[in-house]
Amino acid sequence: MLLSASLLTPLALANADGDEMLREWFGKRKVVDRFGPFTRVALIHYVVDVGDPDNDGLSDGYEILGVWWNLNKYPGGVPYIISPSTAVKSYGLSADRVVSEIKSASESWDLVVDYDDYTPPDTIKYTIDLYNDNPTINNKAKASIGYPDYKNVITWGRAQAGVIAYAVIWYISGTGEIVDADIVLNSYYKCGIADGNEATSDLVGKFDIMNIVTHESGHWSGLDDIYDSTYSAMTMYGYSSYGEEIKRSLEPGDIAGVQYVYRTFRTLS
Repeated sequence: MLLSASLLTPLALANADGDEMLREWFGKRKVVDRFGPFTRVALIHYVVDVGDPDNDGLSDGYEILGVWWNLNKYPGGVPYIISPSTAVKSYGLSADRVVSEIKSASESWDLVVDYDDYTPPDTIKYTIDLYNDNPTINNKAKASIGYPDYKNVITWGRAQAGVIAYAVIWYISGTGEIVDADIVLNSYYKCGIADGNEATSDLVGKFDIMNIVTHESGHWSGLDDIYDSTYSAMTMYGYSSYGEEIKRSLEPGDIAGVQYVYRTFRTLS
């Protein structure tokens, strides 16, 4: 997730004549070409637009990463570890509150995969445990950036200014099955816990923990960032700002995306 005030934009691949995408690339997600000693790879992301199911006047959609958890291996939900020590020491927050906010973030995705569909009203129809309800608390747990350690950790660490948080996902190349995933909130920025009222901004100069982790948990769940401002109200919109709370609650596009990723696991309750 990027800080909106930094005006960072994703890089785009261009052809030799300018910035217009080649027509033959359309409909493909990856194109690999060899040019003498060089190889060019074009990675193309698409938004699946689902309209405006909740009639709030805002567009909804999703992009998938192509990765997923094999939930058959995790009958009680994917286990994960929370390391709240930085939030406690640096921001003066209680460990219990930090843990509660992070659990609520992951549980929001866990809940919506059980909905009948992505259109209101929300009705529970399926029984899927996406994330374990009882994460381990370990103040010494670290993210596995350089290699997979098969532990899924949510923690704080150092990153460049402009990056609020990032997710690292290790998966099997041939299938997209996730084997290890981590979330790192940038300790460069101050974090806090908002009041949960998305219509107000009660955190000044701080980022709301649940707001950030809900977004990053979307990557764990198999969804990509969306940088089209048409979808700026959605949890998976790739930019954020101080005091923002809107990503705490999932929009129909977010819900449609995660339901699509786990469509083969959606069994009748």
